[in-house]
Amino acid sequence: MSDFVDTSLDQLPLKEGVSILAHNQDGLIALDKPAGVMSHPNCGEDQQRALLVAEYDLEQECYFWQDGAGGICRAWLINRLDSPTSGVILLGLNPEISATIKKEFSTHRVTKIYYALVRGKPGVASGSWLDQLNKHVHSAKRSSKMGQLKVSAKTRYQVIKSPTGGFPVSLMKLMPLTGRTHQLRVQCKKHGLPIVGDRTYGSFSFNKEVAMKVETKRMLLHSAETIVHYNYQGRVRELVAKSALPEDFTSVMNYRPGLKHTQAKGARNSVLSSRRFKAS
Repeated sequence: MSDFVDTSLDQLPLKEGVSILAHNQDGLIALDKPAGVMSHPNCGEDQQRALLVAEYDLEQECYFWQDGAGGICRAWLINRLDSPTSGVILLGLNPEISATIKKEFSTHRVTKIYYALVRGKPGVASGSWLDQLNKHVHSAKRSSKMGQLKVSAKTRYQVIKSPTGGFPVSLMKLMPLTGRTHQLRVQCKKHGLPIVGDRTYGSFSFNKEVAMKVETKRMLLHSAETIVHYNYQGRVRELVAKSALPEDFTSVMNYRPGLKHTQAKGARNSVLSSRRFKAS
């Protein structure tokens, strides 16, 4: 195989269902990831569920594949989403831009907005959660129970809608200010608001009821918007990527016993119009 070659947008071997939301001249790309697609494969069996139809280097954190001329193309994974979470995820087409944006993530300077459909309704319509979460320390390819640390997790939240007459759910807008593993899923559970469809931290009985009545089995957590401001090669840049709320969210919110389950075309984002975070 020959040396690394420049990768262009039209060379990206996107998995079926994955699409490009935004990109810029620096080689920064935002993709729209469907629920069920993995940010990257962990083993050969995961390959068919991966974001790109390509090999993945776990150490370098990049996808690589061979182009028609025998050159090696690469795309670096910048952030990750859990497999059941849909929405915005970032790639870089060169190591420099990837390192630059990863630094922005590590210092919590990236704006990330999620929507979650949860069971229940918080007592206060908007505010912040600050929790201490467990973090496992990994050593020698094992996770030691004696190696647990407590880490702070902070999230701003706002209730967007709590429909009546159907499932006891609320659509919540979440802005994580830290980046802990499964942070939003764990915090929603800790505050008595498990995310609908979450098989790890959610309510098994409620998830089963929703699946039976609305035929929606996915976890209803969506990465809706990512905003990155950064300095690259002496210039200040910005990338804004937005992903539309999947119809499964509205289907569950619109469910009413005895009524035929329908979703009006084009109405999928009506509940999000003119919504902004309130000061907390």
